[in-house]
Amino acid sequence: MIKRNLKKLVYYLWCLYGLMGPRLRLNAQELVTVLITYYSPARLRHVNHLTRNLLKCEFVGKVVISCHNPEVKIEEHVTVRDRRVTLLNQNVRRACGYRWDVAREFSPEYLIVIDDDIVLFPWQLNVLFEKLLREPDLPHGLSGMIHMEDGALQFHQRENIEVHYLTEIYAVTKNHIEQYFEMIKTFGEQDPALPAEIEYLGDFVVISQTGPLHPRIHRAGRIFRDDTYNVQGMANHKEEQFSKIVDKVARAVKNMRPQLFDLHHRESI
Repeated sequence: MIKRNLKKLVYYLWCLYGLMGPRLRLNAQELVTVLITYYSPARLRHVNHLTRNLLKCEFVGKVVISCHNPEVKIEEHVTVRDRRVTLLNQNVRRACGYRWDVAREFSPEYLIVIDDDIVLFPWQLNVLFEKLLREPDLPHGLSGMIHMEDGALQFHQRENIEVHYLTEIYAVTKNHIEQYFEMIKTFGEQDPALPAEIEYLGDFVVISQTGPLHPRIHRAGRIFRDDTYNVQGMANHKEEQFSKIVDKVARAVKNMRPQLFDLHHRESI
């Protein structure tokens, strides 16, 4: 009961910050594009609060909100009006990996992609963008997975470490996005079915391995999630094919870039 009430309090504080909180600035000229893609109407209940919090960051140059469920019109849910906000409706159903196609259309120099069940505070975005600017060659995040030798996926968060795969939040550059599509093209030449499987459940594996070294996650406070983050039928990691597809995609990536699958130094600087 105490944990549930504390979570509610944090949620209300998050909503309040989006309405009345101070703006955040960085001592840098660079701007970042933030992309969120939605499918389930249940998760859209947070979209306006999240958008307001993102717009509190003056280093956010654009917020792109794309709906991949043609039965839902995103403009009917987003009431925040700001020149930095772009709303998109996809006219066919798309899986989560299609977000990188959307990102590529905007060709941002710096991009942060946020899963639609994440409740993110502005200062957490601040921490993440600073890390990306400091080491732009690497993908960065706030949570991730280490692929163990026995095939198990070990989840990590609130740590400064190297991981194999980022999850939930992805801070990347234009070069990472282009590398992602180069890898997808190569995979498709080797196995025509693999690109569709990557778009369905495995995109996080590929985007995480687009740098010269391991991606890194960073400590930036607790990550809060919507209650649906662990619900069958809404959470990708609860899909029946999740482990099978992740293993298949991981093998393809490992064959292409085997040097990236030895974790000798797990702690980030």
